Amino acid sequence: MGAEIFTSAWAKAWGKKINANANYKKSAASWEGAMVLEMTADPDWGIPEDRAVIADLWHGECRSAAAAKPKDVEAAPYVIRATPAVWNDVLAGDVDPIFGLMRGKLKLAKGGLFSLLPYAAAAKELVIAAREVDTTFPEGWK
Repeated sequence: MGAEIFTSAWAKAWGKKINANANYKKSAASWEGAMVLEMTADPDWGIPEDRAVIADLWHGECRSAAAAKPKDVEAAPYVIRATPAVWNDVLAGDVDPIFGLMRGKLKLAKGGLFSLLPYAAAAKELVIAAREVDTTFPEGWK
C-alpha cells in the first residue's frame, strides 16, 4: 500500500524516486537549495488543512525529503503552491509544471520564476519522480 499524498511517508518515497532518476541528476547538477510543494486545504478533496513536503536538493541529489514544517517553508528558496485539483492534474501528467506556473495554475509562492527557469528540465524530473511514488489519497479525493 502506498503513502498518502504530501505526507512525510510520501515525501520520503519521493526522495528515493528523485535519487533513482538519472535524468534528474544530470539536469540538476548545479541546483542548490530546497523545494517545497504545498497543497492548499480543500475539505471537498479530503484535505482539511494545508499540506507541504520539502526536498533538500543539492547538485542532482535529494539529501532528504519530509513533510514540511512552517519553518521549512519559510527557509526554502522555492515554494510551489496549488489546490488538490491542480496537483492531481500535475501528477496525472495533464499539466506541465513550468507551463502551470506560467499560466498561474501553480503559484510560485516563494522564489522567482526566472531563477527557476534554468532548472525547468530538473523541475519536470521532480514531477516525474512524484508520479512514480505509490500514492494513496484521502477519503473524498476526486
